[in-house]
Formats: sequence, structure tokens, C-alpha cells
Amino acid sequence: MAKILHLLLVLFLSLLQRCVFSDQSQGFSLNLVRREITDTDIFPDTIRPRITRSSYLYTIDASIGTPPRKRTFIFDTGSELTWTQCTPCVHCFKQDYPLFDPKTSTSYKRLTPSHALARFFQRSNNGECVFNMMYMSGESSSGIASVETFTFTSNKRGAESVKGVAFGCSNNHRGEISSNTAVTGIMGMNRSPLSLISQMGTKSARRFSYCLPKLSSPVKSTFLRFGNDIKDKGSFQKTSFLTSGSDYNVRLLAISINGRQLSLPWGALSKGCVLDVGSGASNIEMGVYNVVLSVLREYFDRFNLTRVNDIPSPLGDLCYRVQRAFRSYPSMVLHFQGSNFEIGAANLFRFRDDYFCLGMFGRQGMSMTMLLGAYQQQNVRFVYDVGNGKLLFGKEDCSQDKA
Repeated sequence: MAKILHLLLVLFLSLLQRCVFSDQSQGFSLNLVRREITDTDIFPDTIRPRITRSSYLYTIDASIGTPPRKRTFIFDTGSELTWTQCTPCVHCFKQDYPLFDPKTSTSYKRLTPSHALARFFQRSNNGECVFNMMYMSGESSSGIASVETFTFTSNKRGAESVKGVAFGCSNNHRGEISSNTAVTGIMGMNRSPLSLISQMGTKSARRFSYCLPKLSSPVKSTFLRFGNDIKDKGSFQKTSFLTSGSDYNVRLLAISINGRQLSLPWGALSKGCVLDVGSGASNIEMGVYNVVLSVLREYFDRFNLTRVNDIPSPLGDLCYRVQRAFRSYPSMVLHFQGSNFEIGAANLFRFRDDYFCLGMFGRQGMSMTMLLGAYQQQNVRFVYDVGNGKLLFGKEDCSQDKA
């Protein structure tokens, strides 16, 4: 105690010596001694994981548990829950990493019925919180609702952790999630309270951004940025998310191909356009898709391009033989409320050596008019301002997204 009092007295006398009193005023002034402020004081570590291309999908590495164990997740703005495969497993897809074993982590907990997010999960017969995720591709994953620490790389190449993340410990998966055996699960990033962006709090400022390099680029990775780490170009176009639902759904007013607006029945676009980087290519409601096909067929017929019908279906439904001198490929514009999203020929078609195909597909029974997949998002910077309900976007050379 005597040492503490001595230190306080010395500090007081030191400050007193720096005081300059004036007989003509009733106040006093202090000479302020400047301390050098480092970047760490103003800009704390920000989560900045890498997004890595894997065929037509994109993955993010994160570590879970204590001690942390590396996992690779499919980056998915169309999903709500983040999950990884765990032991014990009834039915799991093949992965390079060992299954996550909750018993080896000191920070692992099962999500209890009293947890704030418990109401978003199902209950098993014995009262446990469980999940069962169904995907548009027909896959499903189910298991135990859990809570764990997630650790990511930061903007200073260190590690930054988010504690208490509700996630899924999957022990029963049906379907092939990816041909990349490094993948261990999905990172859900939509607007649901269960998504990672919703659980990150102040570490994200409820804003995230990405920019996907071209598939033809030698650069295979980019960064997922959060909060103040997002570069403000000042030239973004902007539109608002529809208020209902947890998807990133924006109002779609019209579609144009090569400057010609499609003639569609009233209400055909009323279900909006959902951005989903977890889908490799875009899907369009079948009625609208048929109009798109008709307009494109009419366009290419004017140039006497040769249809190719024996192309494997995963590449596209409308394919033509490449003519070396042909350069008049059309573009598509999605007219959002307050903005226009242009899909140039490089993102609209998939090109091979001797043929090209429309890089979009038709689908029946969709809950949205259009799902904008990763292929159509190349070389565009997207900013999801979740807190303000806004989507910002602008063209960018995504291969230049440097640390």
C-alpha cells in the first residue's frame, strides 16, 4: 500500500510541475505530453479470412475449438447455419481433415434449450436442440446444435476469435457437398440470426464484402472483409434488400438482353433476385428462363451460329459452336430497384475451346424469381451492409484485392 501511495504522490507532483497558473484568471492550463499512438490503438485486429476458389464454389478456412483445429467451409450467402462434420458420424462424406471430435475441445458445449438461439432449432425426443438443413441441390445435413469458439486469420496475419458461436455438429449427411475433399462443411452467411455474420457482433459491424476473381485468372484467392476493413470506392451502385425473409433478396424490376427488355407477364419477377455465392451458377424460374432462351436463340440465329445439342447438361442448356471471327456476344442487365447489374458476356456464357453455353439454368418451384450464383458475380465487388439493409456493388479487378 505504501508503494502505491508513493507512486500516486510522485504522479501528482509531476502533473503539478506542468501546471501554469495565471494571476489574471481563475483557471489553469496543463502542458500535454504527446504519446505516440500506434495503429493498434486506432485499428484493432479485424477478421480477414481468405476466400479460395474451388471449381465453381468458394471456400473459407477457419479453426474451431480449444485448441483450435483447422476446417474448410464452403462460403455460402444463401445458408443460415454454419456446420461441420463431427464424431460420432452415422453417414458422412469423405473429407481430408479428421472429423471434429467435441470431446477434445475445452470450449465445446451443446446448445441448451435456454440459449437465446434455441428457438431456431428443432428438439429431439430427449429434448436436445438439433438441426436438419435441406438444400436446393437435394443434399441434407443433420446433427447436434452446438456452441464453440471460431478462430480466423486477421488483417495483421494473426488470429482473431469469435467465442460462443452457435453452429451445427453434423453426424448425418446425405448427398455430395463438393468434389473438393478438403471441405468439411458450410459457412452460413445469410441474414438469419443463426448465421455467422449475425453472431459476430461488433467484430463485423454487420457489414461484409468480397470480390471473386475470374475463373480464368491465375489468382485463386481473395479476402472476406468486415466492417471498416471494407474499401469504400465511392462509385458503388446501391439497392435495398427486401425486408421479409433471411435471404439477400433484392427487388428485380426487369431483365434486358443486349439492350432489349424482356416481355414478361405481370408479376413474373415479383419474387425478386437472391444473391447466393454458395451456388456455382445462376438459376431462373422456368417461365422467365424460357423467355431468356427464346430471346437468345433469336439473337444468335441472326448471326447463323450453329447450335450444339450434345453438350453434357451441367455446362448449359443453350450451346453454340464457336466462330473465331464472332465477337458480338450479348450481355444481360438485371434492373434492380435504384441500380442496374450488368452481366457481361464473360460472366453470362461458359466458354470452351470450340463451343460456348449459357451459364444459367431454369428451375421449377423456386421461392425466388432468380438466384444469382457465383459465376455471374466474377470481377464485381459486393458489399452486404446487413445492418442498414443495403447491397452495394461495382465492377473491380478482383485479382488485385491485396492484403
